[in-house]
Amino acid sequence: MLRFFWKQKRKKGFTIVELIVVIAIIAILTAILVPTFINYLVQSRIASANTSAASIKRTVESFVSELTVQGKGLKIGRGINAQIIFMVDKGVWLVKAESKVNGKNDPDGHMSFNDYKNWWGKNATFMMTDETTTFDQNHLLALCRAVANTCEDLNTGFIMAFFTNGRCAGVVYIPDCNYMWPGTYSGIPSSVQSGRKQLRPLLVHGRTDPAP
Repeated sequence: MLRFFWKQKRKKGFTIVELIVVIAIIAILTAILVPTFINYLVQSRIASANTSAASIKRTVESFVSELTVQGKGLKIGRGINAQIIFMVDKGVWLVKAESKVNGKNDPDGHMSFNDYKNWWGKNATFMMTDETTTFDQNHLLALCRAVANTCEDLNTGFIMAFFTNGRCAGVVYIPDCNYMWPGTYSGIPSSVQSGRKQLRPLLVHGRTDPAP
């Protein structure tokens, strides 16, 4: 009887040198690709924020232009400047306006806004209505609704629109930022201003929701 024998080859593992080379290659690739990927994400977020800011600016310009035609917008003048701040925290929208004339504060907006009582005055019910900007009793709250409808998916963020000489000069848009601008807010209950639980309805994603 013939017997055949096959010599089995010994399985050879990686040497330490080979492992070090592989690890070094992986480290080099990681050092190259990770910053590139992070930069891509950052640039993507910046592009998205710029697109949203441009959309918000168009909404604000359209709103203010409509009121200006009716004599209810911002006053015209080189020294007249204003800023309108929108703060969104977990779907709750707050809005505030500040203005200056020739560098001096205009605390009630009478020097900066035509129909200033309906810009600065509080909405009696603290609620947004479904009426248009033409008939809404509070222009600031109506503008907040218009911006909220433009940013339907925004749950938390900070928006500031700048005005000079009666026109919107630009918009700052920061998503995922719940910064609260100091001061009081038109149409917003004092309980919310001080950070306590809301007692009345507020603007939430462009609609009026009752407080729990």
